[in-house]
Amino acid sequence: MKFSTVVVALSLCSGAVAFIPSGIQGVRSSTQLNLFKKETRDGLKDGLKSIVADVKVDGAILDGGARALFGLNINADAKVDGSITEKEVRALFYLWNSALATGDSRIVASRYTKNPVLLPTVSDTPRTDFDSVKDYFDAFLLKAPQGKIVDGYITIGDGWASDTGIYEFTMGATGDKVKARYTYLYVKEDGFWKIQHHHSSVMPEGIDMGQPITEDEVRALFGRWNDALATLDSRKVAFRYAKKPVLLPTVSDVPRTNFNSIDDYFVNFLKLKPQGEILESNVLVGHNWAQDCGIYEFTMGATGKKVKGRYSFVYVFEDGDWKISHHHSSIMPEGIVSAEPITETEVRGLFNLWNDALATEDPMKVADRYSKRGVLLPTVSDVPRTDYPAIVDYFTNFLKLKPQGEILEGNIIVGTNWAQDAGIYEFTMGATGAKVKGRYTYVYVFEDGEWKISQHHSSVMPEGTMGQKITEEEVRGLFQLWNSALATLDSDAVASRYAKQAVLLPTVSDVPRTNYDLIKHYFDDFLKKMPQGEILEGKVTIGHNWCQDAGIYEFTMGATGDKVQGRYSFVYVYEDGEWKISHHHSSIMPEAVLGPAPKPEIIKKPVGMVPAVASQKVVAASTVAAQMS
Repeated sequence: MKFSTVVVALSLCSGAVAFIPSGIQGVRSSTQLNLFKKETRDGLKDGLKSIVADVKVDGAILDGGARALFGLNINADAKVDGSITEKEVRALFYLWNSALATGDSRIVASRYTKNPVLLPTVSDTPRTDFDSVKDYFDAFLLKAPQGKIVDGYITIGDGWASDTGIYEFTMGATGDKVKARYTYLYVKEDGFWKIQHHHSSVMPEGIDMGQPITEDEVRALFGRWNDALATLDSRKVAFRYAKKPVLLPTVSDVPRTNFNSIDDYFVNFLKLKPQGEILESNVLVGHNWAQDCGIYEFTMGATGKKVKGRYSFVYVFEDGDWKISHHHSSIMPEGIVSAEPITETEVRGLFNLWNDALATEDPMKVADRYSKRGVLLPTVSDVPRTDYPAIVDYFTNFLKLKPQGEILEGNIIVGTNWAQDAGIYEFTMGATGAKVKGRYTYVYVFEDGEWKISQHHSSVMPEGTMGQKITEEEVRGLFQLWNSALATLDSDAVASRYAKQAVLLPTVSDVPRTNYDLIKHYFDDFLKKMPQGEILEGKVTIGHNWCQDAGIYEFTMGATGDKVQGRYSFVYVYEDGEWKISHHHSSIMPEAVLGPAPKPEIIKKPVGMVPAVASQKVVAASTVAAQMS
């Protein structure tokens, strides 16, 4: 390999001798790179002048000044001519370093291949083309970096070479020195050695080793905070918190997330002259953070009162000091509320108080039994009643029936200042003599020294509104009703099998049919083929006043004798005392269009004629045709 010394020529042309780093070697012959080093600036210039005279590329002397002036062919120093030595591999680094010295990101980027990979030291973004490599060095070159290899390992392969180790940069803009780990992979491209891959990373042991702290030292941080409390200066307390803190205080609902809001909290809290003591502690130490959680007790100097609380401190090492990043303080939960005692018998008696209020036939007295924020979900109104006037309004009408209730069965739960009674009650309507059962839920709360109804949910017995029963065989029979309507060749007869708000997605039309006229219009044309269908396989599902039949059916077209299979979905609903088609989706067999697909093993159930559906009789298609004609 021959190296020409464009780096030297550029330094002579520009007069910037510093372009050549102290470690770069000049070429003393056309086949070998020999290292040289001048101790003085003048000596370096003289040495460079003598070297330029020896630079040859393919036997021709290169005008180094012209090359350097226009930033051309800096890569000529890496021209391929035969094999490469370890010394020449190392020189490729200094060629790259010399490109850094130009301060021109384009020249640096030209040292990389057409499809490079640069994983830079101070950017997370891989750079994989000229523009992105240039973009990185646009910023990096502002630091005026110059590097030297401290420790390196070279490997030479067939058409490639690698140099891996540790290098150190001196930043001319600041004087800082930075060590890093490097990997260069050089390959031959267009007759020159170029950088195919460059991975640079910070020295891992110096990234951030973390500030050491012991568990005892973590606990001592509480003492520093406690000492700040003793000053009664809210600002001194606030200074114990980090720049971006979170304080969830004991006696305020408002999170405090900055200096001013923390200061504001302690302005009031310090009036109590608190001093704390940790009773139980659990410490966890992490990387530049630590946690202390447990139970502490405050003695309030202003009153002598002692208060226990639960605490969590998370400390971070910030600006050379351990600060509180997160502080959560809460009262001891088991002592928050003293429960008002009540027995299950007394809970049941609360219903009697409400029932007695009904007997007065005064809606205001009934509404008085509900708490300030009571919720009533009444039996015969869709409207939730959530305030006193709305509850009064409901009972104004309900009391006209002169109702009196009796609990038939119930289940009681007693909590802390609340109780629940849920079950079944029955009302006798004095105005009519009617008896009505319902399900009830009462939730009572202790409010202003009295038990009140916080939530009252009353509903009808659901089995009294059971859906229309139907069997799977009867569902399958609904298809036969539709098929029989097809046999009449009367599109009105077919359309009448669909519900009022039906949707038909037909087999051979892109247009959804969503009303009677559109459905009839579809069958006007389809019935010309004289179709008769048969279910080959299907799956029935039954719900509350709806059912579904889905599977594969086959039509025989009487007009042509053709047989056509398709996939079907029928959804039936019970409407006006009859089962009707709410949704009908019919589609061609997709494998005829898309090609065969692997099939699972499916056990097919035989499909036959089925019995009548309630009052709807399933009859032969020919009979229905005759009747409807």
